[in-house]
Amino acid sequence: IAKLILQHLRHVQSTVISHRRRSQQRSRRRFRKMRSFFMQQMVEMQANYLQMFAMLRLKQAHAEEEDSEARVSDEEEPTAEEKPQESLFFEDVMPGLSEEEFLNTLHVTRGTFETLCKQLAPALRNVEVLAKRLPPVSSEKCVALALHFLASGERLTLIANRFGLPRPRTIKCLKAFCNAVMSTLGKALRQLPQSPVDCNSVAEGFQRESNMPPALVGVLGICSIPIRANGEPKYATSSSMLRMEYLLDDRMRFRELQLGCDSKAALVPMFSQAPNSLSTLPKFRINSRSLPAFILAPVNQNYPLRPWLLQRYSDPLAPHEHDFNEVAEHLQELSDCALHRLMSRWSFLSQPLDISFNTASCIITAAAVLHNLLEELSEPHLLEWGNTVDVSKFRPEPLEDDIREDADSAAAMALRDFLARTISSTEI
Repeated sequence: IAKLILQHLRHVQSTVISHRRRSQQRSRRRFRKMRSFFMQQMVEMQANYLQMFAMLRLKQAHAEEEDSEARVSDEEEPTAEEKPQESLFFEDVMPGLSEEEFLNTLHVTRGTFETLCKQLAPALRNVEVLAKRLPPVSSEKCVALALHFLASGERLTLIANRFGLPRPRTIKCLKAFCNAVMSTLGKALRQLPQSPVDCNSVAEGFQRESNMPPALVGVLGICSIPIRANGEPKYATSSSMLRMEYLLDDRMRFRELQLGCDSKAALVPMFSQAPNSLSTLPKFRINSRSLPAFILAPVNQNYPLRPWLLQRYSDPLAPHEHDFNEVAEHLQELSDCALHRLMSRWSFLSQPLDISFNTASCIITAAAVLHNLLEELSEPHLLEWGNTVDVSKFRPEPLEDDIREDADSAAAMALRDFLARTISSTEI
């Protein structure tokens, strides 16, 4: 009995004291890493904001000086015959906006707006709804209308009145803009990298960010957006939801999208079946072991466990399993950050959509393309745009994961264990 008691005490000491100490040390390291990362991001965003704010203020001051000089030199007063007319946003308001007002209105700078108009003009010039109907709509007005709708998040009826167009034609202008974006700039919504150089660049980016071994090429995220679905009675219910699956790279750009609504939301999850675009990617070599390129999927969203589609442990026990889950949870936090950045730039995503599912799919895809393009151009992104955006409201309802005991799931669990042990061995 004495030996059993002594053995029990030693077991309690090793499990409670040693494991608890290691868990506390790991928690402290994780908190220090997350705190330093977020502080660095906040400092960088604040510095960019202050620099852009100073530049916009300076331009505004110069514009006000020029306006005051013009008013002094122009002594003519309007005649009594002139009657006030209802001002239109594109014709009367936009030309008088300062640089700061322009950025806060369309969420792009004036220079980027002009460049975008030039790139889309060939695709918009011969669109029937713009050029062959009265009154004609210029390509610049079409671009301004679409960007104002995306950035403001206002209802289509208000946008139509502001631009002096009926609502049906406003929707057609939006579709024309989105089709032009996809045909002209669609490569900005780049799919998974194919060359070894691009794959290594993405995998190394994730490794620097999260200590994940360099074989991860994307993180999957999901959100649900309420949709009123005007014009489609079969979706026009109070509980209609648009489900958006998206794949992110290491720079939080949206590589691929899959959209569904209600019954359409039961689509096969992205990359859940083989063969797929991940199958053709080059393999990685870690510690003399060949590994397939894989992406990380969220739990409880009907994703199967596959060698190319991994998830965190549902019930971690060993220390290396906890380490893998910490890395996976950090990467899912980056997914939320990317969604917040997209919704704060294009505010129409952060509230119920009053358009049909097909129209919403077209606009959201084009919005992701524009977002990727503006991220590539390092376009200003002001912090106050996201003050009212709460991405937690758009988290989807949990679904049971597709758990199957087959060869693919066994290979996926073995791969996940290898990655988890590699993370534990390289943890600082």
